[in-house]
Amino acid sequence: MDSTLLIILIVVGILFVIFCIAGFIKWRANWLTTWFNVKKLDINKPILEYVELLLAERNLADVQVKKVGFWASLFIGNTYSVSKKLIRVSWFASKHSSVVTLAQACRLVGLAQMHADGVKGIKAVEAYRWLNWLPILLLPLIVIGLIVDLVAFESVGLYTIIFSAVGVVLTLITFILGLVAMKKNFMAYRIGEEIITGLGVLKDTEEKKMRQLFSAWKSLEVVNAFLNAFELVYFVLKIVFSSIKLFGRK
Repeated sequence: MDSTLLIILIVVGILFVIFCIAGFIKWRANWLTTWFNVKKLDINKPILEYVELLLAERNLADVQVKKVGFWASLFIGNTYSVSKKLIRVSWFASKHSSVVTLAQACRLVGLAQMHADGVKGIKAVEAYRWLNWLPILLLPLIVIGLIVDLVAFESVGLYTIIFSAVGVVLTLITFILGLVAMKKNFMAYRIGEEIITGLGVLKDTEEKKMRQLFSAWKSLEVVNAFLNAFELVYFVLKIVFSSIKLFGRK
């Protein structure tokens, strides 16, 4: 077997294992989130009121709280806007007092606290949320460059390189944003844990479960930060591998 083909097979195999691990982490995070959502908390305030109370306690009166509708919740629910100093609570979270919704609320308050304290890089959390899809443009850009070259010059050349370079830059920007956002979210999770513990509304068993939930979310942050890049490499290598096999048959 050709050494290049062997290397590609090994890399593809390693990436496949990574995807399996990432899939398990996602499944565990989703399972824990669903399970904890079912377990309602015995608290006497809606989540929105808790968010407003926590903001007042931390002298963050300039941060607004808004409940978003059902459809908007699918895209921008449970987020903190740095530009607007606005915490958006999803339609679902506002109606359920559970470990999950309280943890989400405290994380958002944590982000607002970091913003008020002037923590650098906090804008990356919001930017990554809007730009994490950019790596999927790499392959279409490569194809566009190939088409332009082949149609205009009947050969692969300058435009393929230019469009490919743009795709690579977009992928790298997204990857770096993801790493910065992950670091800041980890800080927000830590602050969120401290806030929940200070509230004293959870029993010992609920606090333990809450920490498991935060741990699962942190693992998910790591997966999301790296998975786009891994998926891109995996897909490109599959194309290369298929091309090698096709060329070999000829």
